[in-house]
Amino acid sequence: MNGQLLELTNMFKSLIKRMSQLWNGRMNDSYSITLTQFRTLYILNTKGPQKAAELADILCVTSGAITGLADKLIAKQFIQRQRSEEDRRVVYLSITDQGKEMIGLLLEEQKEVMSLVFKGMHEDDVAHLKRLFMFMLDNIEQFEKE
Repeated sequence: MNGQLLELTNMFKSLIKRMSQLWNGRMNDSYSITLTQFRTLYILNTKGPQKAAELADILCVTSGAITGLADKLIAKQFIQRQRSEEDRRVVYLSITDQGKEMIGLLLEEQKEVMSLVFKGMHEDDVAHLKRLFMFMLDNIEQFEKE
């Protein structure tokens, strides 16, 4: 079993790396946007305005990385900084209308990329894979609580 787990770990790492390369290649060519920039837009679009520190936690990056990331997305007019009305020291990052338009295009592109990755896989297999991922995520959550 340990040998299989090691092999599975290596396969999973390889899969994630290759999917990231595929995504970044397509996104850089078509939209000049990275996977992390896409994830940032997606989070701001779904969760609403976020403090930089909150966004860094969600993306698992440093606050310094968020500053650079935000600067690039602001330059593209996809996000903006907004000061809190309650506390002027607090700054939120929020998606702009142009950012919402871009995330719509990127989500369509994501569907195409994922269709390539899962091409030929039966729907039942995809559902089973989803259950396995949920099981593993639950195990990680339980471990983190201990």
